[in-house]
Amino acid sequence: MKVRIRTFWLAVVALIGSTILFCLPGEEFPQEDWFAIIYLDKWVHVGLFAGLTALWSLPFIHRIEEIPKLRDRFLLISAIFVIYGVVIEFIQGNFILHRTFGLDDMVANTIGCGVGFIFSNWQLKKQKV
Repeated sequence: MKVRIRTFWLAVVALIGSTILFCLPGEEFPQEDWFAIIYLDKWVHVGLFAGLTALWSLPFIHRIEEIPKLRDRFLLISAIFVIYGVVIEFIQGNFILHRTFGLDDMVANTIGCGVGFIFSNWQLKKQKV
């Protein structure tokens, strides 16, 4: 399946929405025991960061012709979102009520960036072949 995203508007909206969610106080989120059992929080982190990485990467497929430059751009975007994930965790741990710094969240964020990077490269192969 080809995913054709030509604009950055969806990426901008996703980044703003994710940042708002990351900055909400901890009591805004449900505290169900079964969330911990299925690691729902970690899956959400993986999904959000995979989505952010892909949404910022895919429009470049239609803007840059050279495949090595595109892959470098995808890698740069992934690295930026890894850094964003680390910064968000520090902000949560130091400035947001009832939120904590989580090394496990940073790992989930990084895995999500990797998934987004792999997905973007997969889409590149499908669209440039």
